[in-house]
Amino acid sequence: MKKLFLVFLTSLLVFQCKKTPIIEVGQTVFISATTLNARKTPTIDGEKLGKVRLGDVVRVLERSETEMEIDGIKSFWYRVESPFVTGWVFGGYLSITKVETRDAIIGALQGNFVYCRLPDRLDCSNTFEFKGERFVYRGYDQYSGITEKLEGNYDVQSGRLVLDPKERLIRPSIFIVYPQNEEESTAYNNAYFGYTTSEQYLVSLSTYPAEGKKDLYFFMCNEKLLLSEAKQDPEEACKSSYAYSKSTL
Repeated sequence: MKKLFLVFLTSLLVFQCKKTPIIEVGQTVFISATTLNARKTPTIDGEKLGKVRLGDVVRVLERSETEMEIDGIKSFWYRVESPFVTGWVFGGYLSITKVETRDAIIGALQGNFVYCRLPDRLDCSNTFEFKGERFVYRGYDQYSGITEKLEGNYDVQSGRLVLDPKERLIRPSIFIVYPQNEEESTAYNNAYFGYTTSEQYLVSLSTYPAEGKKDLYFFMCNEKLLLSEAKQDPEEACKSSYAYSKSTL
């Protein structure tokens, strides 16, 4: 299963950076968008008949006469049939190679990812831990140890994860230089300033709330699943000096 997922992810990310494939009527293809509206007519304002989702298998019934450009992608519209709905979808989000479902991607993410210098995984620091559809982020500094912790939920979209942090804990000795109120003063006065990896020195402060949603991109390099905070072309991503890679511990 792991090998099949690696093949899928490589083909998906390469596909995203090239022109859409030639799709023939009668061909079976896969949905490569997180969610795609099936419409009554081959236009972006056509009546919505239902939805198809990442990894769904559909059969092509018809192709539009002309191409259209959407989100920088030029393709035909195709009328497709799935077990749940029949309608027109934009061909830029169809793949002729197998696309795993959202559940398969979540399964491949389970475990710990560490931010390290590649390819030897040196100078490691921050981490992501994935359990089910939740994540825990821990920030580290080489001189102080743990600096903060974020917990929340995540969603899978095409080529990226959308992180939705719900709780944030910080090290007052790292984030607070000049306390601005009583809450910060209390936290700063009780702060531990030495090196530590213990989470007991992390606190929740109203002035340092969990921030809004954030994207985390995934890509394949040498058959390894990597995570990056920056959106990159797959070739450039594999040349990156640092990325989150899965821990073998």
